[in-house]
Amino acid sequence: MTIDSRSEPATGTPGPSVHVVRARKLLLGGAVGGITAAVIATVVMTAVYGRSGLVSALLAAAMVLFFYAVGQLVMVMFADAGARTLLMVSMMSYTARIVILGLVLLAYTKNAGSWPALTPMAIFITTIAVVAGWLVVEVFVFSRLRIGVYDTEYVSPSQGSADS
Repeated sequence: MTIDSRSEPATGTPGPSVHVVRARKLLLGGAVGGITAAVIATVVMTAVYGRSGLVSALLAAAMVLFFYAVGQLVMVMFADAGARTLLMVSMMSYTARIVILGLVLLAYTKNAGSWPALTPMAIFITTIAVVAGWLVVEVFVFSRLRIGVYDTEYVSPSQGSADS
């Protein structure tokens, strides 16, 4: 018996699989870390750069949270899929998110004069802070997950030879 077999409630109604529960925990943990870092960075950037720091920090935090949240939501949606399907879906999701962020950066580069309210340093610092906040808490949550890879039922050698 493995830990995975206990993922259904005792009421008989099947709940989400253990893989979906784990992916949801990672999503929630990462989101808590990312949002916390975003709030702190936004307050600091507003104090340092004023209104332009606020706008820049909010934009950077929104981009990072979008990037990570969409990626983790895809993992939740396909948590029970096979390894090849999961790899294909995650690579397609990653490519789509990179293209979207690239288009945002291209639009900003071509129209940088129209966006004087953005402070590049505030964008940079907020981006790094939110990425670090998301990843640190996600790694912490991952280290606390119970993954029953080696939790198989013990069968003594005498039981195995008695059947032959």
